[in-house]
Amino acid sequence: MTEHFLFCGSTLSEIIEETEYIKKIRSTLAKVQPLLYKKESNHSIANGTLDSKLHFTESELVPDEETLSSNNEETLNRIKKVEEELLWVNKENERLKFKLEALRAAGAECVKHGSQKLQENYAKHSEDLKKRQEGVINTIKTRKLEQEQILKQSTDSLGQLSVQLNEKYGQIEELEKRVQRMEEEKKRLGEKKELLKKKLHQMMSNVESTRSCVKVQSEMCVLQEQITHLDSMIHSQHQHLHNLIHQTEGLNNELKYQDERIENLKDQIAVLQEKNNELRYQVEFYKNQSKRKISKAVCTRIDENMPYIVISRRRK
Repeated sequence: MTEHFLFCGSTLSEIIEETEYIKKIRSTLAKVQPLLYKKESNHSIANGTLDSKLHFTESELVPDEETLSSNNEETLNRIKKVEEELLWVNKENERLKFKLEALRAAGAECVKHGSQKLQENYAKHSEDLKKRQEGVINTIKTRKLEQEQILKQSTDSLGQLSVQLNEKYGQIEELEKRVQRMEEEKKRLGEKKELLKKKLHQMMSNVESTRSCVKVQSEMCVLQEQITHLDSMIHSQHQHLHNLIHQTEGLNNELKYQDERIENLKDQIAVLQEKNNELRYQVEFYKNQSKRKISKAVCTRIDENMPYIVISRRRK
């Protein structure tokens, strides 16, 4: 602020010094004003006394003429001295008045300049902050779009996983039914083999049924081959079923991971949206605050009741 006053022609200490000097002049005027009235009153009394003396006889006038002349001259000298002092005070007051007006104008100009500078700095700061926040908003917007794209991909992947999982469940169910049918067929063939085995045991006790025994043995061999083939198929289907169950567990884990990822992405998008809205509000706020405001002018009007103004009017 001191550098503003130097720019205008006066420092703060000079303004304080001039203000104290003006107060001192006011105090002097307040003391001189009653004295002036008293001198004028004495001058009127002296003139009245002189007029009354003229009515005396010539014999009475001769002894007092020299005294009256001396008193009158002394009074006139005092009045002249007071008038000269008042004239000097008047001129000094005029000079101080103009200097005070100049100081007030300079102060008003400094305040105006400081206000403009402050407003410019504030506007620049607001504009810089606005640009930075707009950059952050664009970054957040880009990040949000990326997260939304990832969310879409994760959602699509989740849908595909759900379809694959349903297919696996269907395959497992179908395979379980197939294995169950094979188990039932194996059981039926085993029972049939046991019957043929019992029949063969009965036929072996009868020598005449040798040819029939060969036929039964052939049937038993065929049944054994079928049972062996079923065992192999059942074992293969069990392995396939185990693989399907393992794949289903993997799909379930992947599905759970995608669910958690989608929820996390939704939370991130919500946070980004909230931050984006907050930054937009701040940008609008600073945009409204950065509008130029008109500074209030500083009053430079001179008080009409100041002592030197009153004396000046009376002298005129």
